[in-house]
Amino acid sequence: MTRQANKHIFLLAGIILSAALSMPGCAKGNKEPPAPAAVKASVDKTSVSIGDKIKYTLSIEKDKGVEVELPVFGDNLGNFVIKDFGSAKKNLFSGREIISKWYILDTYITGKAAIPPAVIKYRKKGQNDWSRAESGEVSVEVKSLLGGSGKAVQMRGIKGPVTLPSPLNKFFIFAGLLFLCLLSGAYIYYARKKKGGQCIPSKPAHQTAYEQLEALKAKDYAGRGLIKEYYSEISDIIRHYLEDRFKLRAPEMTTEEFLASAREAQELGGEAKNLLKEFLLCCDLVKFAKYAPSRDEADAIFDSAKNFIDQTKENEPA
Repeated sequence: MTRQANKHIFLLAGIILSAALSMPGCAKGNKEPPAPAAVKASVDKTSVSIGDKIKYTLSIEKDKGVEVELPVFGDNLGNFVIKDFGSAKKNLFSGREIISKWYILDTYITGKAAIPPAVIKYRKKGQNDWSRAESGEVSVEVKSLLGGSGKAVQMRGIKGPVTLPSPLNKFFIFAGLLFLCLLSGAYIYYARKKKGGQCIPSKPAHQTAYEQLEALKAKDYAGRGLIKEYYSEISDIIRHYLEDRFKLRAPEMTTEEFLASAREAQELGGEAKNLLKEFLLCCDLVKFAKYAPSRDEADAIFDSAKNFIDQTKENEPA
Protein backbone atom coordinates (compact mmCIF):
# COMPACT_ATOMS: atom_id res chain seq x y z
CA MET A 1 0.00 0.00 0.00
CA THR A 2 1.01 3.61 -0.56
CA ARG A 3 1.66 6.03 2.24
CA GLN A 4 -1.49 7.93 1.30
CA ALA A 5 -3.63 4.74 1.66
CA ASN A 6 -2.20 4.01 5.10
CA LYS A 7 -3.03 7.51 6.20
CA HIS A 8 -6.65 7.03 5.10
CA ILE A 9 -6.89 3.73 7.01
CA PHE A 10 -5.61 5.26 10.29
CA LEU A 11 -7.98 8.20 9.91
CA LEU A 12 -10.95 5.86 9.43
CA ALA A 13 -9.96 3.76 12.48
CA GLY A 14 -9.75 6.90 14.63
CA ILE A 15 -13.22 7.98 13.56
CA ILE A 16 -14.70 4.53 14.41
CA LEU A 17 -12.98 4.47 17.84
CA SER A 18 -14.21 7.95 18.71
CA ALA A 19 -17.77 7.03 17.77
CA ALA A 20 -17.61 3.88 19.88
CA LEU A 21 -16.36 5.75 22.92
CA SER A 22 -19.06 8.40 22.56
CA MET A 23 -21.84 5.77 22.72
CA PRO A 24 -23.81 5.77 26.06
CA GLY A 25 -22.47 3.28 28.57
CA CYS A 26 -19.44 2.25 26.47
CA ALA A 27 -16.75 4.36 28.12
CA LYS A 28 -17.83 3.29 31.63
CA GLY A 29 -18.55 -0.35 30.88
CA ASN A 30 -22.34 0.07 31.38
CA LYS A 31 -21.75 0.57 35.11
CA GLU A 32 -24.83 2.04 36.79
CA PRO A 33 -24.30 4.94 39.22
CA PRO A 34 -24.63 4.04 42.93
CA ALA A 35 -27.88 4.68 44.79
CA PRO A 36 -28.11 8.06 46.54
CA ALA A 37 -27.90 6.21 49.88
CA ALA A 38 -27.29 2.59 51.02
CA VAL A 39 -26.95 0.91 54.41
CA LYS A 40 -25.03 -2.16 55.59
CA ALA A 41 -25.08 -3.90 59.01
CA SER A 42 -22.24 -5.86 60.63
CA VAL A 43 -21.03 -7.19 64.03
CA ASP A 44 -17.52 -7.58 65.36
CA LYS A 45 -18.25 -11.14 66.62
CA THR A 46 -20.72 -13.72 65.33
CA SER A 47 -20.21 -16.16 68.23
CA VAL A 48 -20.17 -15.11 71.92
CA SER A 49 -20.85 -16.52 75.39
CA ILE A 50 -23.85 -15.34 77.39
CA GLY A 51 -23.17 -11.98 79.04
CA ASP A 52 -20.44 -11.00 76.51
CA LYS A 53 -20.70 -7.68 74.67
CA ILE A 54 -20.82 -7.34 70.87
CA LYS A 55 -20.46 -4.26 68.66
CA TYR A 56 -23.16 -3.79 66.02
CA THR A 57 -22.43 -1.20 63.30
CA LEU A 58 -24.65 0.44 60.67
CA SER A 59 -22.66 1.95 57.76
CA ILE A 60 -24.60 4.43 55.60
CA GLU A 61 -22.89 5.52 52.36
CA LYS A 62 -24.58 8.49 50.68
CA ASP A 63 -24.15 11.47 48.41
CA LYS A 64 -23.30 14.71 50.19
CA GLY A 65 -26.51 16.35 48.98
CA VAL A 66 -28.72 13.64 50.50
CA GLU A 67 -30.53 13.88 53.84
CA VAL A 68 -30.70 10.67 55.92
CA GLU A 69 -33.04 9.73 58.77
CA LEU A 70 -31.54 6.97 60.94
CA PRO A 71 -33.63 4.32 62.75
CA VAL A 72 -34.49 4.74 66.45
CA PHE A 73 -34.23 1.46 68.40
CA GLY A 74 -35.04 2.45 72.00
CA ASP A 75 -33.55 0.23 74.73
CA ASN A 76 -33.62 -3.08 72.83
CA LEU A 77 -32.57 -4.33 69.42
CA GLY A 78 -34.28 -7.68 68.83
CA ASN A 79 -33.25 -9.97 71.70
CA PHE A 80 -30.33 -7.67 72.57
CA VAL A 81 -30.14 -4.89 75.16
CA ILE A 82 -28.41 -1.68 74.02
CA LYS A 83 -25.71 -0.77 76.58
CA ASP A 84 -23.99 2.10 74.68
CA PHE A 85 -23.92 3.77 71.25
CA GLY A 86 -22.07 6.38 69.20
CA SER A 87 -21.47 7.65 65.66
CA ALA A 88 -18.74 8.81 63.26
CA LYS A 89 -18.55 10.38 59.78
CA LYS A 90 -15.97 10.02 57.00
CA ASN A 91 -15.68 11.73 53.59
CA LEU A 92 -14.71 9.75 50.48
CA PHE A 93 -12.66 10.92 47.49
CA SER A 94 -15.63 10.13 45.23
CA GLY A 95 -17.62 13.00 46.73
CA ARG A 96 -19.73 10.69 48.88
CA GLU A 97 -19.59 10.23 52.66
CA ILE A 98 -20.03 7.37 55.16
CA ILE A 99 -21.94 7.71 58.42
CA SER A 100 -21.18 4.94 60.96
CA LYS A 101 -23.62 4.34 63.83
CA TRP A 102 -22.41 1.75 66.39
CA TYR A 103 -24.15 0.04 69.30
CA ILE A 104 -22.76 -2.07 72.18
CA LEU A 105 -25.19 -4.96 72.72
CA ASP A 106 -25.71 -7.56 75.44
CA THR A 107 -28.06 -10.56 75.72
CA TYR A 108 -28.98 -13.22 78.28
CA ILE A 109 -30.74 -15.59 75.84
CA THR A 110 -28.72 -18.51 74.45
CA GLY A 111 -28.92 -19.97 70.95
CA LYS A 112 -29.22 -18.32 67.54
CA ALA A 113 -30.15 -14.66 67.99
CA ALA A 114 -31.12 -12.49 65.02
CA ILE A 115 -30.66 -8.72 64.80
CA PRO A 116 -33.50 -7.57 62.53
CA PRO A 117 -32.85 -5.47 59.39
CA ALA A 118 -32.41 -1.72 59.93
CA VAL A 119 -34.36 0.68 57.71
CA ILE A 120 -33.17 4.21 56.88
CA LYS A 121 -35.05 6.95 55.03
CA TYR A 122 -33.32 9.37 52.64
CA ARG A 123 -34.12 12.13 50.17
CA LYS A 124 -32.23 14.66 48.11
CA LYS A 125 -32.30 18.20 49.41
CA GLY A 126 -35.35 20.04 48.14
CA GLN A 127 -37.45 16.89 47.72
CA ASN A 128 -40.54 16.16 49.83
CA ASP A 129 -40.82 12.38 49.43
CA TRP A 130 -38.58 9.96 51.31
CA SER A 131 -37.03 6.80 49.88
CA ARG A 132 -36.09 3.74 51.96
CA ALA A 133 -33.00 1.54 52.18
CA GLU A 134 -32.72 -1.62 54.27
CA SER A 135 -29.76 -3.53 55.69
CA GLY A 136 -29.60 -7.29 55.92
CA GLU A 137 -30.42 -9.35 59.00
CA VAL A 138 -27.42 -10.28 61.20
CA SER A 139 -27.22 -13.59 63.11
CA VAL A 140 -25.21 -14.14 66.30
CA GLU A 141 -24.61 -17.46 68.10
CA VAL A 142 -24.91 -17.02 71.90
CA LYS A 143 -23.38 -19.94 73.81
CA SER A 144 -24.29 -21.03 77.33
CA LEU A 145 -21.54 -21.18 79.94
CA LEU A 146 -22.93 -24.60 80.95
CA GLY A 147 -22.23 -26.03 77.50
CA GLY A 148 -25.92 -26.46 76.74
CA SER A 149 -26.18 -29.78 78.57
CA GLY A 150 -28.82 -28.57 81.00
CA LYS A 151 -27.27 -30.72 83.75
CA ALA A 152 -26.03 -29.44 87.07
CA VAL A 153 -22.32 -28.66 87.05
CA GLN A 154 -20.19 -30.82 89.29
CA MET A 155 -17.80 -28.45 91.00
CA ARG A 156 -14.47 -29.18 92.57
CA GLY A 157 -13.82 -28.81 96.25
CA ILE A 158 -12.85 -25.43 97.68
CA LYS A 159 -9.13 -24.79 97.81
CA GLY A 160 -7.46 -24.66 101.17
CA PRO A 161 -5.77 -21.59 102.65
CA VAL A 162 -2.59 -20.33 101.01
CA THR A 163 0.51 -20.18 103.20
CA LEU A 164 2.03 -16.71 103.36
CA PRO A 165 5.70 -16.74 102.25
CA SER A 166 6.83 -14.38 105.00
CA PRO A 167 9.00 -14.87 108.15
CA LEU A 168 6.37 -12.94 110.11
CA ASN A 169 3.72 -15.61 109.51
CA LYS A 170 3.63 -16.78 113.11
CA PHE A 171 3.26 -13.26 114.44
CA PHE A 172 0.37 -12.43 112.08
CA ILE A 173 -1.34 -15.75 112.77
CA PHE A 174 -1.07 -15.22 116.53
CA ALA A 175 -2.33 -11.63 116.28
CA GLY A 176 -5.21 -12.78 114.08
CA LEU A 177 -6.22 -15.55 116.47
CA LEU A 178 -6.06 -13.17 119.41
CA PHE A 179 -8.27 -10.68 117.58
CA LEU A 180 -10.78 -13.40 116.70
CA CYS A 181 -10.87 -14.61 120.32
CA LEU A 182 -11.55 -11.08 121.58
CA LEU A 183 -14.21 -10.57 118.94
CA SER A 184 -15.87 -13.90 119.76
CA GLY A 185 -15.80 -13.16 123.47
CA ALA A 186 -17.43 -9.76 122.93
CA TYR A 187 -20.11 -11.34 120.73
CA ILE A 188 -20.90 -14.06 123.30
CA TYR A 189 -21.02 -11.53 126.12
CA TYR A 190 -23.49 -9.23 124.36
CA ALA A 191 -25.55 -12.14 123.06
CA ARG A 192 -25.96 -13.54 126.59
CA LYS A 193 -26.77 -10.12 127.95
CA LYS A 194 -29.40 -9.56 125.28
CA LYS A 195 -31.00 -13.00 125.74
CA GLY A 196 -30.98 -12.98 129.54
CA GLY A 197 -27.88 -15.12 129.92
CA GLN A 198 -28.79 -17.67 127.22
CA CYS A 199 -26.23 -17.95 124.40
CA ILE A 200 -27.86 -18.91 121.11
CA PRO A 201 -25.30 -20.14 118.56
CA SER A 202 -25.62 -18.79 115.00
CA LYS A 203 -26.68 -21.16 112.23
CA PRO A 204 -24.33 -22.19 109.42
CA ALA A 205 -24.81 -20.16 106.23
CA HIS A 206 -26.02 -23.13 104.18
CA GLN A 207 -28.67 -24.08 106.75
CA THR A 208 -30.06 -20.54 106.75
CA ALA A 209 -30.10 -20.54 102.94
CA TYR A 210 -31.92 -23.90 102.81
CA GLU A 211 -34.60 -22.57 105.18
CA GLN A 212 -35.01 -19.43 103.10
CA LEU A 213 -35.39 -21.48 99.91
CA GLU A 214 -38.09 -23.63 101.51
CA ALA A 215 -39.91 -20.51 102.72
CA LEU A 216 -39.72 -19.09 99.20
CA LYS A 217 -41.10 -22.32 97.75
CA ALA A 218 -44.04 -22.19 100.19
CA LYS A 219 -45.00 -18.71 98.95
CA ASP A 220 -45.74 -20.19 95.48
CA TYR A 221 -44.80 -17.01 93.65
CA ALA A 222 -44.69 -18.84 90.29
CA GLY A 223 -48.19 -20.26 90.77
CA ARG A 224 -49.51 -16.79 91.64
CA GLY A 225 -47.87 -15.20 88.60
CA LEU A 226 -45.34 -13.19 90.67
CA ILE A 227 -42.34 -14.26 88.57
CA LYS A 228 -40.31 -11.06 89.00
CA GLU A 229 -40.69 -11.20 92.81
CA TYR A 230 -39.70 -14.89 92.77
CA TYR A 231 -36.46 -14.29 90.83
CA SER A 232 -35.59 -11.20 92.88
CA GLU A 233 -35.96 -13.06 96.20
CA ILE A 234 -34.05 -16.19 95.09
CA SER A 235 -31.23 -13.95 93.84
CA ASP A 236 -31.09 -12.19 97.24
CA ILE A 237 -30.95 -15.56 99.04
CA ILE A 238 -27.86 -16.65 97.08
CA ARG A 239 -26.22 -13.23 97.47
CA HIS A 240 -26.67 -13.28 101.29
CA TYR A 241 -25.49 -16.90 101.39
CA LEU A 242 -22.28 -15.88 99.59
CA GLU A 243 -21.79 -13.00 102.02
CA ASP A 244 -22.23 -15.27 105.07
CA ARG A 245 -20.28 -18.17 103.58
CA PHE A 246 -17.32 -16.44 101.88
CA LYS A 247 -17.52 -12.88 103.29
CA LEU A 248 -18.14 -11.45 99.82
CA ARG A 249 -20.09 -8.18 99.91
CA ALA A 250 -22.62 -9.49 97.41
CA PRO A 251 -25.87 -7.72 98.46
CA GLU A 252 -24.45 -4.19 98.03
CA MET A 253 -22.95 -4.77 94.54
CA THR A 254 -24.43 -4.85 91.06
CA THR A 255 -24.19 -8.17 89.24
CA GLU A 256 -21.26 -7.00 87.10
CA GLU A 257 -19.37 -5.65 90.14
CA PHE A 258 -19.99 -8.82 92.13
CA LEU A 259 -18.93 -11.15 89.29
CA ALA A 260 -15.73 -9.13 88.89
CA SER A 261 -15.08 -9.58 92.63
CA ALA A 262 -15.94 -13.29 92.49
CA ARG A 263 -13.38 -13.85 89.73
CA GLU A 264 -10.68 -12.88 92.25
CA ALA A 265 -12.03 -15.13 95.03
CA GLN A 266 -9.75 -18.14 95.43
CA GLU A 267 -12.40 -19.95 97.50
CA LEU A 268 -14.57 -20.46 94.39
CA GLY A 269 -13.41 -22.79 91.64
CA GLY A 270 -13.77 -22.00 87.94
CA GLU A 271 -16.87 -24.15 87.46
CA ALA A 272 -18.53 -22.61 90.52
CA LYS A 273 -17.90 -19.12 89.14
CA ASN A 274 -19.41 -20.06 85.79
CA LEU A 275 -22.51 -21.54 87.42
CA LEU A 276 -22.88 -18.47 89.64
CA LYS A 277 -22.55 -16.16 86.62
CA GLU A 278 -25.22 -18.09 84.69
CA PHE A 279 -27.55 -18.02 87.71
CA LEU A 280 -27.23 -14.30 88.42
CA LEU A 281 -27.52 -13.30 84.75
CA CYS A 282 -30.69 -15.38 84.38
CA CYS A 283 -32.16 -13.62 87.44
CA ASP A 284 -31.21 -10.19 86.02
CA LEU A 285 -32.84 -11.10 82.72
CA VAL A 286 -36.19 -11.49 84.49
CA LYS A 287 -35.74 -8.54 86.89
CA PHE A 288 -34.47 -5.95 84.40
CA ALA A 289 -35.01 -7.18 80.81
CA LYS A 290 -38.72 -8.10 81.24
CA TYR A 291 -38.13 -11.71 80.17
CA ALA A 292 -41.03 -14.01 81.07
CA PRO A 293 -39.71 -17.51 81.93
CA SER A 294 -41.81 -20.67 81.90
CA ARG A 295 -42.80 -22.64 85.02
CA ASP A 296 -40.13 -25.25 84.15
CA GLU A 297 -37.48 -22.51 84.00
CA ALA A 298 -38.60 -21.18 87.40
CA ASP A 299 -38.27 -24.69 88.88
CA ALA A 300 -34.87 -25.08 87.20
CA ILE A 301 -33.53 -21.84 88.75
CA PHE A 302 -34.62 -23.13 92.18
CA ASP A 303 -32.74 -26.41 91.63
CA SER A 304 -29.72 -24.47 90.39
CA ALA A 305 -29.65 -22.35 93.57
CA LYS A 306 -29.96 -25.42 95.81
CA ASN A 307 -27.25 -27.27 93.86
CA PHE A 308 -24.90 -24.29 94.19
CA ILE A 309 -25.35 -24.33 97.97
CA ASP A 310 -24.90 -28.13 98.07
CA GLN A 311 -21.59 -27.87 96.22
CA THR A 312 -20.15 -24.90 98.12
CA LYS A 313 -21.09 -25.85 101.70
CA GLU A 314 -18.15 -28.31 101.85
CA ASN A 315 -16.15 -28.10 105.09
CA GLU A 316 -18.70 -25.75 106.64
CA PRO A 317 -19.71 -26.79 110.16
CA ALA A 318 -23.14 -28.41 110.39
